[in-house]
Amino acid sequence: MNPPDWLPETAFPSNKPIRLAAIGDLHLRTSIPQDLADDLRAIDGLADLLVITGDLTEGGKLPEVELARELFSGIRMPKVAVLGNHDRRSMRRKAMRIALEASGITLLDGASLTMTFDDGRRLGIAGVGGYGGGFWPEEVPDLVSARLSKAVGVRARRESLRLQQALDELVGQHNDANVVVLHYSPTVSTLGNEPLIKYWMLGNSLLGKVIDEHRVDLVLHGHAHLGNHVGQTPGGVPVRNVAAHVTGRPMIYDVTTHRDVQEVDRPWSPVAVTSMPERLR
Repeated sequence: MNPPDWLPETAFPSNKPIRLAAIGDLHLRTSIPQDLADDLRAIDGLADLLVITGDLTEGGKLPEVELARELFSGIRMPKVAVLGNHDRRSMRRKAMRIALEASGITLLDGASLTMTFDDGRRLGIAGVGGYGGGFWPEEVPDLVSARLSKAVGVRARRESLRLQQALDELVGQHNDANVVVLHYSPTVSTLGNEPLIKYWMLGNSLLGKVIDEHRVDLVLHGHAHLGNHVGQTPGGVPVRNVAAHVTGRPMIYDVTTHRDVQEVDRPWSPVAVTSMPERLR
């Protein structure tokens, strides 16, 4: 598929892609799984950025949040995350944010940031948790008899507008790649073996529409535990479901402009970041 006309004809200054590590749906409860800790330590420093696509905790309880803080405090790479539906069960959201930020995680909740590396590469990241709502009529017929409750529809539209605002902030920045981080899916193409009747709970087509209207090179999401790893939006933007239940481990991708995404099995050392939010330093 040829890239859209509005994608810039820029080349990476160092002829090197941006390398992202990603995982989601850890659902930490009473302890940190040893294999998870080992996997994260094994990739630490082998990517430019670690992306966490939500549901760090099972229920947003502060002991669970403390486990997440402990786990990610030992990871040296810059880290960004969005909250998942399980995290949002927390009754103490401010305390959760403080704890996660203390571990070096920058939470994106309808916001964007741009990272600039020493070699001149620039990465734009827009993040929002997202919401359900379904994918009719773009990808599947409506499978919910009541056409969704008013509350679900309002929340879906609100989250899509917040994503649009975050992506609008990246317009004109001449980034080498732009990445969207979600918890919910923007497409059915990564829902795999999830029951059709649950599609409305797993994401919505409004997110996909917003993404397709912007220059986006990769979307990372989780939430669909029975889904598949690789998909794309109706407009052709690469989408990767990085829920731990799907991938079994943190994934690493090389991302370049024109939506070129390659899974990595032979890492190299990342380049230092010279411009980024203080919490990512």
